Amino acid sequence: MKKSLLLLALLTFGCSKKPVDMDEVLFDRADRWITNSNYSSFFFYNVKVYNGPAFTKHSNGEKREKGEIKNGYKSGIWSGWDKDGNKRYSGSYRFGQEHGSWIGWHKNGKKKYEGDYNKGKQVDKWTYYNNGGKKTSEEIYIVCDEQCEDEHYPRPCLREGKIKTSKEF
Repeated sequence: MKKSLLLLALLTFGCSKKPVDMDEVLFDRADRWITNSNYSSFFFYNVKVYNGPAFTKHSNGEKREKGEIKNGYKSGIWSGWDKDGNKRYSGSYRFGQEHGSWIGWHKNGKKKYEGDYNKGKQVDKWTYYNNGGKKTSEEIYIVCDEQCEDEHYPRPCLREGKIKTSKEF
């Protein structure tokens, strides 16, 4: 029983990592975050990619962004703040690219925009708001469906992420 509790405690505390400052501890190598700049060749087999929580700071010491890194890429939900500590955005990453729902705020805390990304490109409907929280515009972005993908396979879709329609309010 004591061995089980000890093992459980080691797993619980041993697996939890303290967030690291990306600017001080990590290095960007080919769009992946690594833990050691002491690499001796161009090849990736000797690179140690980082896994765990991370953050960056503004020059005044205030938090700039915070999130999780998996296999060297930004993953999951990331949040960003301005130099005054106001939350500016929150959105998800997958393999280092924006992917999923994103929302942004003005300095006064009112919503600025909301929409979705797919592999780093804006897709579907994006809505924009003014400082008072009133909707100012909507943009519909092109999404590459199966038929579109078949037309240009194996190359990536050049139309995806471009504005299809725009409407002002």
